[in-house]
Amino acid sequence: MILRHALFLALHSLRHSWKRNALLACVLGVSLGLPLLLNSMLARASIDMRARTSIAPLLLGAKGSESDLVFGAMFFASTPPQGLVMRDLARVEVDNLATAIPLVLGATARKTHIVGTSIDYFEQRALVLREGVLFALIGECVLGADVAATLELQLGATFFTDPADLANLAGVFPLELRVCGILPRTNSPDDNAIFTDLRTMWSIRGLGHRHEDPATSTTAGAVIGATKDADTSTTIAGEALPIERTQQSDLAPNFHFHGATSDFPLDGALVFPADAKSRALLIGRFNGADEQFQLIRPDLYADRVLNRIFGVARVLATIAYATATLVALVVASAFMLSMRLRADELALMQRLGASRGRVVMFVTTEAVLLVVVGCAGAAVVSMCAPLMSHWVLRLVSGS
Repeated sequence: MILRHALFLALHSLRHSWKRNALLACVLGVSLGLPLLLNSMLARASIDMRARTSIAPLLLGAKGSESDLVFGAMFFASTPPQGLVMRDLARVEVDNLATAIPLVLGATARKTHIVGTSIDYFEQRALVLREGVLFALIGECVLGADVAATLELQLGATFFTDPADLANLAGVFPLELRVCGILPRTNSPDDNAIFTDLRTMWSIRGLGHRHEDPATSTTAGAVIGATKDADTSTTIAGEALPIERTQQSDLAPNFHFHGATSDFPLDGALVFPADAKSRALLIGRFNGADEQFQLIRPDLYADRVLNRIFGVARVLATIAYATATLVALVVASAFMLSMRLRADELALMQRLGASRGRVVMFVTTEAVLLVVVGCAGAAVVSMCAPLMSHWVLRLVSGS
């Protein structure tokens, strides 16, 4: 009964000065919640990063920055070192030691990263399309779940790639893409990517294209002559015949690439060794000082990065806990000051018959309620960690 009366009075007292008490509870909740949020957010981000870097045991790329290779090939967030070409995949696939899945990066469409790869990528990742089918023709693409939602694209929709380099006349013209499939949500960088085959990516880079039909072209200088025999006639195209950048329902007969595809560039490759022995053999082959390529374990790289991040996080957490303690002391001082200012009110309660013990219980109940509200606010702040961990991961990876 005494506790119920104290609770009744405390609730009405807090409601009477709700602005002051709301401010104290908010300050207390945020100060207590920030350290919890920091720890929970980094723990969640580390889980996401380790999960992503575990999609392939090894990663092949040109010699250079490991971070660019990992964050480029696995997070699609940077451009890996250049120098890898298609024929170099034979070095890891020889003797059936491993399977390599090539990746070509660097292009965008509507400010969204485009990833050129093979259908093996989806098979290794066990990704089943939510709608449609996988790409099979030049110009077809598969959208990540977030891309489809953000760009409001459906199956059969068409859109153009972004011009990449105005100084490169061969690759400045956008290529039209057609949506043939949409992936389910995976809570990974796949959700924010557009996937095409390698030929499409090489076409975006200007290594392959097709021309307008010379027989129907109206461009001046597109046709410079014609030959005719008893059965057929052939139109002779000139250098002014425009490059056609729209997607076709089938591979046009006059579509061609400039050079051998074995010499075409790659930005990296996901490598899946046959077994542990094959992995050890492959790593040993690429450890030479004069080696022009690097074969790295993404999981070990992620561990090194996370150790550095958590080292900084521990310092930040210590500062946050010290700040929370200081803020809690300030809130306690403010509450005690308010009690001093309410001395006449508390004295009136005693004159009306309340014992000193009941007055103490009333004040204690009010303080406990204030702390409970502040802890509830801290819990709400810490619950934002799953939402912010994705942002932290994208900040670290640069995506």
